[in-house]
Amino acid sequence: MSGTVGKALRLLESLANHDSPVRLSDLSRENGLNKSTAYRMLETMSQLGYVQQDEPGGRYMITSKMWQIGVRAFQRIDIRNLARPFLETLSRETDEPAVLAIIEGGDVVIVDRCASSQAVQTISQVGSRTPIHCSSLGKAYLMVDTETKLKTLKRPFQRFTPKTITRLDDLRANLAECIDAGVATAFDEYRDAVSGVSAPVLGSDGMVHGIIGITLPTARVTAPPFEAGKNMVREQALLLSAELGYAPR
Repeated sequence: MSGTVGKALRLLESLANHDSPVRLSDLSRENGLNKSTAYRMLETMSQLGYVQQDEPGGRYMITSKMWQIGVRAFQRIDIRNLARPFLETLSRETDEPAVLAIIEGGDVVIVDRCASSQAVQTISQVGSRTPIHCSSLGKAYLMVDTETKLKTLKRPFQRFTPKTITRLDDLRANLAECIDAGVATAFDEYRDAVSGVSAPVLGSDGMVHGIIGITLPTARVTAPPFEAGKNMVREQALLLSAELGYAPR
């Protein structure tokens, strides 16, 4: 890699890490560059639309051009390919089926699944749909920007089992517990004897771009491995989010 190109990219990354405009002297010092070199690089990036100066201080700030490039790059990412290793790890470590889902048309849609070695395991077919309000996958989606998303849910909530949450206030209270735990759970809410635990996968914009989780027979929820499984789901969701550029503040 060209030394000049590398220095310019590091300078741009350094600028992007600041929440407010930065003086030339500070940028040059942070990156080990003399002022004249840093100035020439910033001027070139300014001409190309990546950097601009505030007025009247002349401090430098990054523009939205990098964000626009990032969005286009993200649109080319197949989240299924990116998530597959995390699903395999999740399935292997929990010995339960791991699934990847997205939200489409107001439903949770399974887009990938990794089976377990259990003789008795739940079956969530790729392409199957579930209402958002009654699955751990749907609740994980609702964990981010909760109130805005709750307003968009179709009501009244349909009841599928005696344990389906059908009142908005009850769902809101349940989601508060999920947010506090860092994972969403659902026990017998969509299908009898089937439970799940899931977590949202976030992108660099902080929005939910997918959900990963495990499903299992409710009879195994009381076993000690279930708590370890919740931690594993949370961990793999965070790792996958990092792959998508999410950086928690």
